[in-house]
Amino acid sequence: MQRRTIYGALLLAAILHTTAAAGQAAQAQDYAIYPAGTTTAGTNNAVMMAGMIDALSNADIVFIGEQHDYKQGHALELEILRALHTRSPKTALSLEMFERDTQIVLDEYLAGSINESSFLQASRPWPNYKTDYRPLIEYCKEQRLPVVAANAPRRYVNIVSRKGQIALSELPKSSRAFLPPLPYGMELPPEYDRQLNEIFGSAHDDAAAKSTKTNAAAAPAPGMPTTEHLKQAQALWDDSMKDSILRFVRANRGVKVVQMNGAMHSDSKYGIVDRLRKAAPRLKIMNISIHPDTDYANASTGRLAAKYVGVADFVVLGRPDPPITEEKKP
Repeated sequence: MQRRTIYGALLLAAILHTTAAAGQAAQAQDYAIYPAGTTTAGTNNAVMMAGMIDALSNADIVFIGEQHDYKQGHALELEILRALHTRSPKTALSLEMFERDTQIVLDEYLAGSINESSFLQASRPWPNYKTDYRPLIEYCKEQRLPVVAANAPRRYVNIVSRKGQIALSELPKSSRAFLPPLPYGMELPPEYDRQLNEIFGSAHDDAAAKSTKTNAAAAPAPGMPTTEHLKQAQALWDDSMKDSILRFVRANRGVKVVQMNGAMHSDSKYGIVDRLRKAAPRLKIMNISIHPDTDYANASTGRLAAKYVGVADFVVLGRPDPPITEEKKP
């Protein structure tokens, strides 16, 4: 049924844009949109974007999975947020990039109570905030849209990566207020579990090898993260963002939430999406996954790479950013 809805929205968009598109030659595109169940993308970005927005407008929660350092991906996020807000005036933005204990500072800035300098000093923004996330915050400020600081404070994630989630129970009640209900579950979808084992197992092995190389006679340093602890830290991120979204939705009925996070937190509807579905099965959730890929240019004739099939309701492949070159010193 969901796939039919997506195709129906795309067909409607195509009809609405037929007159405008008639007679126009296919133009070079900076990105290509693949709806779920397809392996080729349309040749007209305006039509495909309109169809995607039509489909997403029916969802309660829209997840946008990003690559944090992908510039064009961030530009597309703003375009999607604007379009969804136009269709659904009651829209809120939820971000991985702000931690739950900074919500009050974020609210003060959005309300105009504090200036941007004070906001940045107190909110611990990511290094690429100015170029990549500021446009989103400023749009929400201008349009008076709520923004949810969804992520767990990184200091608590660090505790879990070193000691496991059991260590969180030792925190005072005032600190635990910024965490989801404890203990959070570790029942992961099998494929998500496999992916995390692969990623964190390699990271742990590399760290252990480096420790041994530094002092071959010594045992690995105490407190060095284990694969299981790293998976629990990932789960803390996922569960915190799930809890933040769920609290907001329950307190603000009828408001669409656009959640932006690293793609792994929502691809294949694992991570945050899986936890949210279990906690609130009646919510309609859709996801987008945005990736830089040179195959974007072959969208109309090429086939979607297997690694992207099934990861989202819409996969967006875009022109990779140009490489960063160091300025030549005189």
